[in-house]
Amino acid sequence: MKLLNNKIGAKAFSPWWLFIVLITSAGLYSMVSLFYGAHYDVREVEARILTNQVADCVSYAGKINSNLISNGIISENKETFLENCHLNFDSSDWAMGQLYTEVSFYKFENMNNPVFTIKKGNSDWVSNCEIQKTKKYEKLAQCSESRFYSTDDMNNQYIIKLLTIVRKSEKNAKL
Repeated sequence: MKLLNNKIGAKAFSPWWLFIVLITSAGLYSMVSLFYGAHYDVREVEARILTNQVADCVSYAGKINSNLISNGIISENKETFLENCHLNFDSSDWAMGQLYTEVSFYKFENMNNPVFTIKKGNSDWVSNCEIQKTKKYEKLAQCSESRFYSTDDMNNQYIIKLLTIVRKSEKNAKL
Protein backbone atom coordinates (compact mmCIF):
# COMPACT_ATOMS: atom_id res chain seq x y z
CA MET A 1 0.00 0.00 0.00
CA LYS A 2 2.82 2.37 0.81
CA LEU A 3 4.45 1.77 -2.57
CA LEU A 4 1.25 2.67 -4.37
CA ASN A 5 0.94 5.97 -2.47
CA ASN A 6 4.50 7.02 -3.47
CA LYS A 7 3.76 6.54 -7.18
CA ILE A 8 0.66 8.72 -6.95
CA GLY A 9 2.68 11.42 -5.15
CA ALA A 10 5.35 11.34 -7.86
CA LYS A 11 2.72 11.73 -10.57
CA ALA A 12 1.15 14.68 -8.77
CA PHE A 13 4.57 16.26 -8.23
CA SER A 14 5.57 16.09 -11.92
CA PRO A 15 3.39 18.98 -13.27
CA TRP A 16 4.60 21.29 -10.48
CA TRP A 17 8.19 20.42 -11.23
CA LEU A 18 7.65 21.17 -14.92
CA PHE A 19 6.04 24.51 -14.00
CA ILE A 20 9.06 25.50 -11.83
CA VAL A 21 11.52 24.54 -14.57
CA LEU A 22 9.59 26.59 -17.15
CA ILE A 23 9.43 29.65 -14.87
CA THR A 24 13.17 29.41 -14.12
CA SER A 25 14.04 29.00 -17.81
CA ALA A 26 11.88 31.98 -18.77
CA GLY A 27 13.55 34.11 -16.08
CA LEU A 28 17.05 33.16 -17.21
CA TYR A 29 16.18 33.82 -20.85
CA SER A 30 14.74 37.25 -20.07
CA MET A 31 17.76 38.25 -17.94
CA VAL A 32 20.25 37.23 -20.62
CA SER A 33 18.31 38.93 -23.41
CA LEU A 34 17.99 42.14 -21.37
CA PHE A 35 21.70 42.15 -20.59
CA TYR A 36 22.96 41.46 -24.11
CA GLY A 37 20.24 43.47 -25.82
CA ALA A 38 20.98 46.67 -23.91
CA HIS A 39 22.45 49.68 -25.68
CA TYR A 40 26.00 50.60 -24.81
CA ASP A 41 28.30 53.43 -25.82
CA VAL A 42 31.85 53.64 -24.50
CA ARG A 43 33.00 56.45 -26.79
CA GLU A 44 32.51 59.17 -24.19
CA VAL A 45 34.58 57.23 -21.66
CA GLU A 46 37.23 56.59 -24.30
CA ALA A 47 37.34 60.33 -25.09
CA ARG A 48 37.89 61.13 -21.40
CA ILE A 49 40.66 58.52 -21.18
CA LEU A 50 42.32 60.03 -24.25
CA THR A 51 42.00 63.48 -22.64
CA ASN A 52 43.75 62.24 -19.51
CA GLN A 53 46.54 60.59 -21.51
CA VAL A 54 47.19 63.74 -23.56
CA ALA A 55 47.04 65.93 -20.44
CA ASP A 56 49.61 63.74 -18.67
CA CYS A 57 51.86 63.92 -21.71
CA VAL A 58 51.58 67.71 -22.04
CA SER A 59 51.83 68.62 -18.39
CA TYR A 60 52.70 66.48 -15.41
CA ALA A 61 52.38 67.67 -11.82
CA GLY A 62 51.60 71.22 -12.93
CA LYS A 63 54.70 71.63 -15.11
CA ILE A 64 54.58 71.76 -18.90
CA ASN A 65 56.69 69.14 -20.63
CA SER A 66 60.09 70.68 -21.40
CA ASN A 67 59.92 69.26 -24.94
CA LEU A 68 57.13 71.78 -25.63
CA ILE A 69 58.19 74.92 -23.80
CA SER A 70 61.63 75.36 -22.31
CA ASN A 71 62.87 78.62 -20.77
CA GLY A 72 59.81 80.41 -22.16
CA ILE A 73 60.64 79.37 -25.75
CA ILE A 74 58.28 77.22 -27.77
CA SER A 75 59.96 74.08 -29.04
CA GLU A 76 60.35 73.34 -32.73
CA ASN A 77 59.12 69.76 -32.43
CA LYS A 78 55.59 70.56 -31.23
CA GLU A 79 54.12 68.99 -34.39
CA THR A 80 55.61 65.59 -33.58
CA PHE A 81 55.14 65.90 -29.83
CA LEU A 82 52.01 63.74 -29.54
CA GLU A 83 53.74 60.94 -31.44
CA ASN A 84 56.38 60.93 -28.68
CA CYS A 85 53.56 60.43 -26.15
CA HIS A 86 53.02 56.90 -27.52
CA LEU A 87 49.51 57.70 -28.76
CA ASN A 88 48.47 55.89 -31.92
CA PHE A 89 45.85 57.78 -33.92
CA ASP A 90 46.10 55.59 -37.03
CA SER A 91 44.14 52.41 -37.46
CA SER A 92 44.01 49.91 -40.26
CA ASP A 93 40.37 49.13 -39.41
CA TRP A 94 39.03 52.40 -40.84
CA ALA A 95 39.80 54.30 -44.02
CA MET A 96 39.74 57.63 -42.19
CA GLY A 97 40.92 58.44 -38.69
CA GLN A 98 38.46 58.00 -35.84
CA LEU A 99 40.32 60.07 -33.22
CA TYR A 100 41.21 63.73 -32.92
CA THR A 101 42.87 65.84 -30.27
CA GLU A 102 43.63 69.53 -30.07
CA VAL A 103 45.80 71.08 -27.38
CA SER A 104 45.81 74.89 -27.16
CA PHE A 105 48.10 76.90 -24.87
CA TYR A 106 46.87 80.31 -23.68
CA LYS A 107 48.66 82.90 -21.59
CA PHE A 108 46.64 84.62 -18.90
CA GLU A 109 47.17 88.01 -20.55
CA ASN A 110 45.42 86.96 -23.77
CA MET A 111 42.81 84.22 -23.45
CA ASN A 112 41.41 84.84 -26.96
CA ASN A 113 44.49 83.89 -28.98
CA PRO A 114 46.45 80.74 -28.21
CA VAL A 115 50.23 80.93 -27.96
CA PHE A 116 50.32 77.74 -30.00
CA THR A 117 48.12 74.77 -30.79
CA ILE A 118 48.90 71.11 -31.39
CA LYS A 119 46.43 69.18 -33.54
CA LYS A 120 46.48 65.48 -34.29
CA GLY A 121 43.96 63.21 -36.01
CA ASN A 122 40.94 63.71 -38.25
CA SER A 123 39.68 67.30 -37.87
CA ASP A 124 36.41 66.50 -39.68
CA TRP A 125 34.85 65.52 -36.36
CA VAL A 126 35.21 69.00 -34.77
CA SER A 127 31.89 70.14 -36.25
CA ASN A 128 30.14 67.32 -34.34
CA CYS A 129 31.14 68.95 -31.05
CA GLU A 130 29.51 72.23 -32.03
CA ILE A 131 26.29 70.46 -33.01
CA GLN A 132 26.11 68.53 -29.73
CA LYS A 133 26.40 71.59 -27.49
CA THR A 134 22.64 72.09 -27.62
CA LYS A 135 21.47 68.47 -27.96
CA LYS A 136 23.21 65.11 -27.76
CA TYR A 137 23.00 62.95 -30.85
CA GLU A 138 23.86 59.26 -30.49
CA LYS A 139 25.39 58.66 -33.90
CA LEU A 140 27.77 61.63 -33.89
CA ALA A 141 31.32 61.52 -32.57
CA GLN A 142 31.70 62.00 -28.81
CA CYS A 143 33.72 64.96 -27.55
CA SER A 144 35.52 65.67 -24.32
CA GLU A 145 36.74 69.15 -23.42
CA SER A 146 38.83 70.11 -20.45
CA ARG A 147 41.03 72.94 -19.20
CA PHE A 148 43.80 73.03 -16.70
CA TYR A 149 46.45 75.33 -15.37
CA SER A 150 50.17 74.72 -15.77
CA THR A 151 53.49 76.54 -15.63
CA ASP A 152 56.72 76.19 -17.56
CA ASP A 153 60.19 75.98 -16.01
CA MET A 154 60.39 79.82 -15.80
CA ASN A 155 57.03 79.94 -13.94
CA ASN A 156 55.15 81.46 -16.89
CA GLN A 157 51.49 80.61 -16.38
CA TYR A 158 49.35 78.93 -19.04
CA ILE A 159 45.81 77.69 -19.40
CA ILE A 160 45.78 74.55 -21.51
CA LYS A 161 42.56 73.63 -23.30
CA LEU A 162 42.13 70.07 -24.52
CA LEU A 163 39.59 68.83 -27.01
CA THR A 164 39.45 65.12 -27.76
CA ILE A 165 37.02 63.43 -30.12
CA VAL A 166 36.28 59.73 -30.60
CA ARG A 167 34.02 58.54 -33.41
CA LYS A 168 34.29 54.72 -33.60
CA SER A 169 30.51 54.32 -33.53
CA GLU A 170 30.65 51.03 -35.44
CA LYS A 171 32.78 49.22 -32.84
CA ASN A 172 32.33 51.06 -29.55
CA ALA A 173 28.62 51.75 -29.59
CA LYS A 174 25.56 49.60 -30.02
CA LEU A 175 22.74 52.00 -30.64
